[in-house]
Amino acid sequence: MSLKDKLEIGLKPDAPYRRDNLPTFQQDEPACQVAATPGDAPEVRRARVECAEAPKRKARQRRMKGSPS
Repeated sequence: MSLKDKLEIGLKPDAPYRRDNLPTFQQDEPACQVAATPGDAPEVRRARVECAEAPKRKARQRRMKGSPS
C-alpha cells in the first residue's frame, strides 16, 4: 500500500474497502466489493459491517471444520 493509499483511507469513507486496499483474504469477499461503492446508502453501510466481520466468520468456520464430530 502506497503512502497515497494510506492518506486516502483517512479521507474517503469507501477507501478502506477498495479491492487494492484490502488484505488478500478479504479481496474476494462479496460484501467488501459492495462496501467499496461510494456513498452512504443503507446497503453500503451494511456491506461495510459485513466486510469488517468477514475474517471473524471465516475463522469460526475453519474452527468448526477442524472440530471432531
